[in-house]
Amino acid sequence: MSEPTQPQPQASAEAPPQAQQVPIDTAALRTSYANVCRIAQTPNEVIIDFGLNPNFYGQILDEPLKLDNRVVLSHDAAKRLCLHLTATIQNYENRYGIIELDIARRLKNPQAG
Repeated sequence: MSEPTQPQPQASAEAPPQAQQVPIDTAALRTSYANVCRIAQTPNEVIIDFGLNPNFYGQILDEPLKLDNRVVLSHDAAKRLCLHLTATIQNYENRYGIIELDIARRLKNPQAG
């Protein structure tokens, strides 16, 4: 007597179903601004601390750098974030021009030193 066989999945030429839209609750969403970040990692995660440095371009205020947000990611989530940020920056620069990171080059009237 033979055992009943389980139905085998059949290959389909159809495209895989689209990912379902997950409802997003933004009620507790908090917005903050950061001009500095610190990145660390462990074997299991990437840790990114964000904060505000009021003296980013030299001594302006007598205030210390304040880190106030920490995001902990798995390495695969960090890589996806990196890819998405890279694509976002490339899209911006294609549309509006290169983002100059050297503040001295961004100044319209650099002061003679």
